[in-house]
Amino acid sequence: MKTVRIAGLPGNQTYEPSVMALGNFDGVHKGHRQIVEEARTIANHKGVKLAVMTFDPHPRQVLGVGSNYDQQLTPLPIKLKLLKELNVDICYVIHFDKRFAAVSSGGFVEDYLWRLNAAAVVVGFDYRFGAGGRADASVLKGLVEQAGKTVHIVPAVNLYGEKISSSFIREKLLLGEVKLAAELLGKPYEIVGEIVRGEGRGKHLGFPTANIAPSHKFVLPRTGVYLIKGYLSGSENIYNGLMNVGYKPTFHDTENQVTLEAHLFDFSGDIYHRQISVEFIDFLRAEKKFNSARELIDQIGADIAEAKRRLR
Repeated sequence: MKTVRIAGLPGNQTYEPSVMALGNFDGVHKGHRQIVEEARTIANHKGVKLAVMTFDPHPRQVLGVGSNYDQQLTPLPIKLKLLKELNVDICYVIHFDKRFAAVSSGGFVEDYLWRLNAAAVVVGFDYRFGAGGRADASVLKGLVEQAGKTVHIVPAVNLYGEKISSSFIREKLLLGEVKLAAELLGKPYEIVGEIVRGEGRGKHLGFPTANIAPSHKFVLPRTGVYLIKGYLSGSENIYNGLMNVGYKPTFHDTENQVTLEAHLFDFSGDIYHRQISVEFIDFLRAEKKFNSARELIDQIGADIAEAKRRLR
C-alpha cells in the first residue's frame, strides 16, 4: 500500500485515478470494512486504484469534541497496517488541523477530491465534512454529482440490533466487553508496545510478567484481568497469557498511572525491550486488592486455570 501524507493542499503533481473511501476509520471495524469493500467493487469495475482518505490526528482531538479522543482504537500506524491487510492500494493521510477544519464543503471537494483524482467516492451513511462538520453525505453527493461523478453511501452495519461505530466499540472496551468488541471490529482488540522493566514483583511471586509501555495512546479496556494472545518481535510463536490492566492495589494504596502487565504462558527467555502486540480475548475478572501476597498468588493460579479452561 502506498501512503501519501498531505499537510495543506495536495501538490500539483498528477495523482492516480482512484475510487476513494472517506472517513476516520478509527478501529477499522466491520462498518469501515464494508465501506472499503464497496469502494473495491467500484474500483475493480472502473479499472482504477482503491484509495482511502483518512485524517490524523483525530478531528475530535483537534476540535475538543467529546472526551479521551487523544486515545485511539487504532493509532495511525495500526490503522495503516490494517488497511494494508485489506489490500488498499493508496492511503491519503490528511493532516487535520484548525486550518483544514475551516475548509468549506465545496473547497474540500475541489481542493482535495478533484486534485487527488477521485473517480468516485464512497462514504458511510453518517459521514460529515466541511467547516464545522455541517455538511453530510447527501451534500457530498450533490457536490460530486455536479461534476458528473458518483458518491456511494453505505448504510449502517448492525450487530445484535446495534449500529457498529467507533464510539460504540469504545464504550464496550471501557466496560471490559472485549469479546463483543472483537465481533464489532472483526478481530480481537489489539495494543502494541515495548516491554520495559517494572518492579520485578511478578517474578518474585512465581509468575514473571512483562510490563508493557504502549507505543501510542490506545483506548485501554476497563481495569481487570484478561485472557490475551501475545505476539513478540523476533518470534513466530503465539503466546497465550494473562494481562492485568490496572493500579496493582495490593501493593499501592493510591490509584496512580494504569499499568499493563502480561504473564505469557510457556515463555522463557530475555523479554525486555522487545516489541509486543497483545490481543484481548476475554475478560476474566475485575481487579481487586488482596490482603496478602499469598492470596494474590492463589488467585493468579486460579486465573491461569480459568484462562486455560476457556482456551480449550
